[in-house]
Amino acid sequence: MPQRSNEATKQREDKSVELSAAEEYAIRIIAAESALQYAARDEAPAARPSSSLAGAPDGKASSPALVAGGTVANRPTLAPGGTATPETNHPAPIPLPVALPVPPIPDGLWPAVRSELEAQSVIGYPANAIESLGLSPADQAEYLARAGKNLSSWYRLMMAQDSVLAEFRQAGIPVAVLKGAAAAANYPQPNSRSMGDIDLIVPPDHFEQAFSLMERLGWENDIELEINPRHAGFKKAGCPEIELHRYFSTCTNKQQAHFLDQAIYDAIPRAEWTDVAGFSVPVLPPLENGLVLLAHVNQHLGSGLGLRQILDWQMFVDAHLTDELWERGFQHAAQQIGMEKLAVTTTWLCRTYLGLQTSATWFGEADAQLASDLLLYIMQRGNMGRKMERGARATRTVLHNLRSPAALVRYLYEGGRAHWAPARKHAWLAPAACLYQVGHVIRKGLSRNASMSELVADARSAQEDIDLLKRLEVTRM
Repeated sequence: MPQRSNEATKQREDKSVELSAAEEYAIRIIAAESALQYAARDEAPAARPSSSLAGAPDGKASSPALVAGGTVANRPTLAPGGTATPETNHPAPIPLPVALPVPPIPDGLWPAVRSELEAQSVIGYPANAIESLGLSPADQAEYLARAGKNLSSWYRLMMAQDSVLAEFRQAGIPVAVLKGAAAAANYPQPNSRSMGDIDLIVPPDHFEQAFSLMERLGWENDIELEINPRHAGFKKAGCPEIELHRYFSTCTNKQQAHFLDQAIYDAIPRAEWTDVAGFSVPVLPPLENGLVLLAHVNQHLGSGLGLRQILDWQMFVDAHLTDELWERGFQHAAQQIGMEKLAVTTTWLCRTYLGLQTSATWFGEADAQLASDLLLYIMQRGNMGRKMERGARATRTVLHNLRSPAALVRYLYEGGRAHWAPARKHAWLAPAACLYQVGHVIRKGLSRNASMSELVADARSAQEDIDLLKRLEVTRM
């Protein structure tokens, strides 16, 4: 496993610590699950791998058992200092073993591993692998309870989404699902992908019609466009939040943002209604859906990128991103939104650490060290920054937005409108809204009561994040 950096890039080798045992084991379990699902898929292409959570008739996984002990063959090895050995730095992608070896879980480690899977929002994904670990009956029961809760939430969200989509179809409003179920469509077991809310997008000339329809259906607008012009939020008792998007991109580079949003708008009428575990979901064509998933990875850089977003990308690559699609248009599109290197690096990460199997070779020139550092970044933060202390997240957010005048102004203006009602009603109060947000940040920082050493550590960590973004050659999303 790679080593975690605590200093600037030039000091990486001198100031580093290893992944925790729980973090490393969580990664191994994810990779093992991927191998099990690939094996089941290859054995029966028409069937999905089953587990007790996915409704297997006998309540058991149909995939082969995991091998205890040993090391994973055909994986790049890391030399001292975290750099890949020369002979494995840029190999062509090759199939991984059918069943990845996972050592027996040490006594007392499982609670920390389970917490890690939850922090990364992937608790439901590795059900087959976990079933093969030989957990105690109590630990197995607890896992099934938590994964079952995730499964219940999944179906509740899908039923709410299904009801709304039916109304959109009846009203003749073109619509597509972003992330969520559109990402789950690529999973061998779609209901293993955890979901928190519903993201819908319609063409700009249908937005007002869609907004009115949501209100007629009894959904209350709780995130106003004045607060977040990107999307309107809707809530309803007993249902997950629905975000109705006017646009998707959050990139400060206007040219890149326009390219991505226009690609999505143009693709909405071509969205294919796809069966996702029994639910019909309008999914963008592969190229545009892939751009959304790639941009979603980028959006969480700096705020808390988790394994869930990475697995979404992995499943998309496995299902669609062949050398042909890459050369036929995806590479060009990724370049236009400034994310080609992110696509290559993330795919290398998936193949090296998370068990991606693909015959594609388009990512073969990836920077192995950068992929390693990206994985460490993910494991440090967790999905939505769940592994970070709340005050530290706020500090890092401020520091990230100090990188550019455009990012800073947007952060202050949007934050000021969110926290100060008059600014939402009167556009001419924009300068005052920025000042209000400055005061809000200061008050929040003081209430944290952080020591100077903690603030310095936050600043150093934020700078490491910024350095990583620069090496990935991405703009802020």
